[in-house]
Formats: sequence, structure tokens, C-alpha cells
Amino acid sequence: MKNFKILLVIVFCAFSLCAKAQKNLVENGGFEDDTYGWNAGAAKITPWDMKSGKSSCAIIAVDATNWVGIDQQINIPKKAGKLEISAWLKAINVVKGKDDWNGAVFSVEFLDKADKKVGDGTNVVTLTGDHAWEQTVKEVPVPAGAVKLKLLLAMGYATGTFLIDDVAVKVVSADVVTKN
Repeated sequence: MKNFKILLVIVFCAFSLCAKAQKNLVENGGFEDDTYGWNAGAAKITPWDMKSGKSSCAIIAVDATNWVGIDQQINIPKKAGKLEISAWLKAINVVKGKDDWNGAVFSVEFLDKADKKVGDGTNVVTLTGDHAWEQTVKEVPVPAGAVKLKLLLAMGYATGTFLIDDVAVKVVSADVVTKN
């Protein structure tokens, strides 16, 4: 009987872990397949500095008068109320331009059926200076009318190097969608 209870607890714990594991909605978030799935712009794949796997994405900017980066549009599963947005990021000598929001930028925009922006978008993080690899995670509510999200990773009017790896978007809540 005691062994049965222990086995039951182990099985319950295993099912609990499986229930929390969510599918990553990002295609090629680790950049293992070059820039497949991304609108790559000026991004480069580098095998020299990565968080995991065999490569990462590098956005290198030498001119602070431009916005250079990558993006990916992702369909939002029906009834998704909240998403967890994450990535491993590294900044090397990132110098912002004239505005406070300039730098190595990771942000999210939501889109409706006509690909029109819904709401103001969300800044996940903006980095300047030098930062070792660090995971950035933010939970974001899905606004009413949104059917897609657009991940944006860029050197926003800044100079330096922005390294990106293991980008992920996961549904964390199937709550009712945010009302506007």
C-alpha cells in the first residue's frame, strides 16, 4: 500500500509537470536553422557566441540613425488570455541614440485580422551598455481583437551588438481576452 501511494505521488507530479509545459509558438527561436521563420533584415547568424545550441542571432549597428532588426509574426491560439514572452539576450557596447527608448530593443505588437496594430504594443526590455547573457521574461495580456503578435528585436537608433537566442512565446493563461 505504501509503495502504491509513492507511485501515485510520482505519477501525479509527472502529470503536473507535463500540464505546465507549453508549446513554444516561435518558429526557429534558437536560430539553429539560420534565420528561417524570421524577417531577418540585417541580422547575422553567429556560431561564436550563443546561449545554447550551435548559433545565435547577431544584430550589429554602426549607425544610430537607423532601426535595424528582425521580426516574426505568430498566430495567437484561440482563447489565449496571456502569453509569456522570453529570450536570452546579450548586449555588447550598445550606445543609445538621442531618445531614452533607443537601444537594443525587444518588443511585442499585437495585430488584428487585417494586420492592423491593436493597442500600443509592449516593450519587453531595452538594453544599453554591456550585458552578459540574461534571460528576459515578461507576461503580456492578449488585447481584444488580436489574432497575431509580432516579435521585434532590433537595434533601435543605437550602435553596438545585440545577440539573441532561445526566443519563446508560450500561452500561460486561457483566460478571457482583455477587454478594451
